Amino acid sequence: MQRAIFLVRSIQGIRKTTFRSRLMALANSNYQVVVLLAMTNFDEIWQAKREFELIKLPAETQNIRLINLADIYADHDGIALTNDDYLTPDLTQLKSYESHAGKLPVTRFVGADGNIVAETLFGEDSTRLHTILFDKNSRIVQINNYDSADKLFGIEKYTNNSLDESLLLNAKGQLVFRFTNYLQPQKTTYDLTDSSVIPLPAELTALPGQKDDDMLKSYEAQGVSTITKAVSYTNYRRYDDINAFYHQVLLNMDLENAQTYVDIDHLVEAAKYLPGKRIFNY
Repeated sequence: MQRAIFLVRSIQGIRKTTFRSRLMALANSNYQVVVLLAMTNFDEIWQAKREFELIKLPAETQNIRLINLADIYADHDGIALTNDDYLTPDLTQLKSYESHAGKLPVTRFVGADGNIVAETLFGEDSTRLHTILFDKNSRIVQINNYDSADKLFGIEKYTNNSLDESLLLNAKGQLVFRFTNYLQPQKTTYDLTDSSVIPLPAELTALPGQKDDDMLKSYEAQGVSTITKAVSYTNYRRYDDINAFYHQVLLNMDLENAQTYVDIDHLVEAAKYLPGKRIFNY
């Protein structure tokens, strides 16, 4: 039986109509399909699972398996978490309040000063999905993510409400991978004519040295991009590009002969680390 794997790096990838159409075409062709929720923002995993359920695959579709990074590395060796790796507040002594986020129940824990210290989100089956920890200014400082067996599998650490680090744990609760995000300045240049159907974004600035009668005008946008690096605590290998890590993930899964599907938004950067491998997009 032929095999295929979808490397899903974002919730937006699951929502694409091309994702569903490619998935259904393979399933109808009797492929064994693995959908890998490979996001290192672990709090997106439970959301991606819900989006996947909305696809409403036919009941007879049996050859599609949904997994994430914690499933792949559950049995890999790791190291014990230290006290500096994550916060472990005792929530049992705090006042709790029941609420709902959409259809999902939420329990919020409030400190003596009246501020929310943490909130836990539960699924329809009452299993924990995550617990968010807040600072005194109601900013997120940590998110603990749980699997269907109520085991902690991923910890996210935030600075100024931005994801700084993600810690992937094995089945023993040991640290297996640390993913660290870095912000990098980014410049994008646009060349437009006066007759362009694309409206000029307000944040663009015209590059100097251009004449008013030039047919083609160049504009520049300033921004930042996020670079994610990884460290393995199994063999202490470092990955300076998240795509190099994903390449190793595919090798660990022993899917060398499987068709690989990558979100078209990430296709160019991923292709550099998959030389000689036929890659499909969605």
